Amino acid sequence: MLPKLMPIWVIAKNTYRELIRERLLYGVFLMAALVTAMSFFLSTVSLGQDARILHNLGLNTIHLFTVFIMVFVTTTTVARDLDKKTVYFLFPKPISRGQYVLGKYKGLLLLLLTTLTILGGLFWIGVVATGHGDLSGAVFTSLAFSFVELSVVIAIAQLFASFTAPLNAALYTLAFYIIGHSLSFVRDFLVQQNNTLALKLANFCYYFLPNLEKFDIRAATLYHIALSPTQVLWSLFYAIVYAGILLFLTTLAVRNREF
Repeated sequence: MLPKLMPIWVIAKNTYRELIRERLLYGVFLMAALVTAMSFFLSTVSLGQDARILHNLGLNTIHLFTVFIMVFVTTTTVARDLDKKTVYFLFPKPISRGQYVLGKYKGLLLLLLTTLTILGGLFWIGVVATGHGDLSGAVFTSLAFSFVELSVVIAIAQLFASFTAPLNAALYTLAFYIIGHSLSFVRDFLVQQNNTLALKLANFCYYFLPNLEKFDIRAATLYHIALSPTQVLWSLFYAIVYAGILLFLTTLAVRNREF
């Protein structure tokens, strides 16, 4: 491993271990059991639409629950390091601000992967057990896109947590999440209203703010709509570039703080 990558990996491992020790995953397991049980119950009273109800309700609940977990965890763990001066023990050593930010981010991605694996795995077991094994591909594809989308959300939360209080950072991140899923709808609505000034503002926000609708393919997988390779590659490219910009801004924010 390259010398410059070693500190990033060490910080990522320590971040992951620290979060696991907080027994967060016990709550994840409990929520997974409740979500799975609720989805299967509702699928039995859905008048022949059990597979679609199971897919739609289960995956959307998993996604939203994971959003709240990762936003809360990201804002609290970053703010705790900065407010309690934990970084005092890191920065005197040959560890740069950028390595710290990347290490934290990778550790949070490991937690995200663990959370989605637990929730998605239990959900998939239930799907197969109820005789809907044909949904397996849709489940895994939706979870993969959830991971990509939430990697951007984590970067947003990390940026806000680097310069404001944890509660404010969480609220700002959730606001960006809601906006990110509403931009396309708002822009299409303004096109119909023929409001030029508002449309220009909407277009600016559409390209400047995170467009998270690019990663919402749960409806497409529900109705077996094939995803083009171009769409998949563009979504990955968009997530990598946007997260990279956010991490760069986070590094600048951390550099401007006094330690």
